[in-house]
Amino acid sequence: MTVFLRLFILSVSLMFFYFFYLYIEDDKYYPGASFQTSNMPLFELEDLYSDDTCRIEHGFLVKLSSQGIPIMGLNYKDERIDAINWITKFGDPYKFIIHDLKGELALDMGVTGAPETFLINNGKIIAHYRGEVNEMIWSDVFSPIIKKENLFND
Repeated sequence: MTVFLRLFILSVSLMFFYFFYLYIEDDKYYPGASFQTSNMPLFELEDLYSDDTCRIEHGFLVKLSSQGIPIMGLNYKDERIDAINWITKFGDPYKFIIHDLKGELALDMGVTGAPETFLINNGKIIAHYRGEVNEMIWSDVFSPIIKKENLFND
């Protein structure tokens, strides 16, 4: 199952977003991402230190990723090594991860806490869910939008 979607640009040009918000230093864990060619419909923010909510959701994200759903992660205000340790321990469902140590990107996106999930199509946020995404939320909230927007049919 392949997806041809584009990442979002939050009211700023693609180059501004790339140069000011994307801090990629370690290609092993943050594969070089081209915002012009990436096909990322799901954008995920998790809290590495929260209760079990993010850990439970993370397992579901790993499952979605194994089904071919491309997911982009946001490392929100956590040290890079903590994020690497997290995905090493719990699995890595992400195509790539944006490191947002200062929380500027999350603030621009309107994030209020973790976990939060965004569904993005052609650079536009078409769904934003605050809280744990699980089987029920996926089928009740995201699946109808995915079908309506014809996101997984190429």
